[in-house]
Amino acid sequence: MTDPNPDSLVVEGDNLAVLRALLPAHRGTVKVVYIDPPYNTGNAHVYRDRFGASGPATGAASHAAWLAFMRPRLELAREFLREDGVLFLHIDDRESAYAQILGHEVFGEHNSLGTLIHQRAKGGGNARMFVRGHDYIHLWGKDAEQVAPFVTEKKPPARYETIDGRRMLVDDDFLRVSFGRYQRGQERRLMYEDIEAVRGIAKKVEVDARLASGDYLLRPWGEPDPATGERKHAVLRLTPAEQATSKLYSIIRVMNADGSADLDALGLGGVFGYPKPVELLRILVESQTWSDPDAVVLDFFAGSGTTAEAVMRANLRDGGRRRFLLVQVAEPLRTAYSSTGGRTMAAAVTRGAEDDGAAVEQAGTLKVEPAGASAGEPAGTTKVDPAGASAAFATISDFCAERVRRAAVAHEDAGGAPVAVRFLGQGDLPDV
Repeated sequence: MTDPNPDSLVVEGDNLAVLRALLPAHRGTVKVVYIDPPYNTGNAHVYRDRFGASGPATGAASHAAWLAFMRPRLELAREFLREDGVLFLHIDDRESAYAQILGHEVFGEHNSLGTLIHQRAKGGGNARMFVRGHDYIHLWGKDAEQVAPFVTEKKPPARYETIDGRRMLVDDDFLRVSFGRYQRGQERRLMYEDIEAVRGIAKKVEVDARLASGDYLLRPWGEPDPATGERKHAVLRLTPAEQATSKLYSIIRVMNADGSADLDALGLGGVFGYPKPVELLRILVESQTWSDPDAVVLDFFAGSGTTAEAVMRANLRDGGRRRFLLVQVAEPLRTAYSSTGGRTMAAAVTRGAEDDGAAVEQAGTLKVEPAGASAGEPAGTTKVDPAGASAAFATISDFCAERVRRAAVAHEDAGGAPVAVRFLGQGDLPDV
């Protein structure tokens, strides 16, 4: 089913009710669902995340309440997915085992795609037993048989060069004399001039065809021949950077401190205690949308709005038109909260009427204007108020919406296409 409105969405409301309302228009359209649900820790996050009908539950009762909370949401998430869609469920060790069993029940164990490890921290000298520096990201597919491999951009020692104005991955070591061990100092590359003698005329014809098509390039290599003074040529295989991928590794190292730096860059530091890093979410989103720049990404525990900014960053890389659907309940920010490591942060006071990330909503669609534009400042400038760290947000959803607005401004300032976003409340959606 095709969504008649191509805008991204940020919806404030209870995610169960909102998902039910959105499902008719979005059933089977979502490529990636990423959720970072409450971890059932009681105090490690800016929102209150302990579950139970009356008072704090412990042991099996606590797990049962959390599972009862999660099950209908996962069942709805499955309905949103395309047949080749995937769900990333980010969780810590407190509920990891229970979450995995629940996911197997909802998606079918045969649709489990495994578990990624997010290495999020290095420190933790005050830890009682050992430093818990990682979380888990469990993965399921709507239909595992249809899910494409998870990929990421090739990293060093891969070498990139700009050739004829285009960024290309250059591989000068793919065509070899033979495969196996080489002695130190022995040239293993098969030079163009030696192809026919070593590999036969058919291989020479194949290489010539790829040279003619621009897939290969010749480059002088080694020392000149003492007799002729001429140099031989290595065969370079060229791959456009946007197509140069390798399989995603199961351990992803992105520090959670980067998430705070992401908010600092938008003038929103010091308000939200544990935002996920944009780079982590970009890696996850791109791993399944590398060749799918029109994909839809859903996050119904949107929190600080990291997923939206990650989608924008993915679009900035390849000029894509990925959309995001975010849902966040209007839960109050705490006036103070403590991390499991004992750190306490004070949340901000009541937000004033003016925001630096100016935005104008017209007919329900956000048109993002550069910050400060309404104050007569030059168009195209983005003003980030250092006082953003103490700007007040009554609810998490308020903070999320403002983060999306500012990220959209920064995206356009970086050369990205305008970001069309609708900001809706639960009451704006069809009855369920």
